[in-house]
Amino acid sequence: MSTPVNVEKPQRPRGPLRFILLHHAGCSREAFHYRVEPDGSVAELLSPDTKGQHPGSVGVLIRGHFDRERPNVCQLDALKTLLLDLKFRYPDVSLGAHRQVRGDGATSCPGKCFPMRELADWFEKDLIRARDEKLQREVESQYSPRTAE
Repeated sequence: MSTPVNVEKPQRPRGPLRFILLHHAGCSREAFHYRVEPDGSVAELLSPDTKGQHPGSVGVLIRGHFDRERPNVCQLDALKTLLLDLKFRYPDVSLGAHRQVRGDGATSCPGKCFPMRELADWFEKDLIRARDEKLQREVESQYSPRTAE
């Protein structure tokens, strides 16, 4: 008689990262990589290298139910900071909404009141300026003369 051996299934590789997909808390899915809270804090729930809800994507959950309300300014600012950081790490990534992946009209995720078009425009046009400003600040902080205390 043979002894059973528990063998963990190897994790399937995620494949190339193509999208950052936004979800809201009204979406009952799991396996998100990040969660953006109303107070602007961001929690990493899964490593971006781990396959989450959708293959080839990093899932971001924005806490709130945006079929009824817009996310607050603090949340949107934190989300933009996260998107900027992800774009640094994954330069070829695009931004999308969960409803775009579903494509069947069964969900409005990240919500009817979520400013997806506004955020997508920022991602396409203003993110580069934000990236350049961030790089400039980092260079200045590293190479500016320090004053003696």
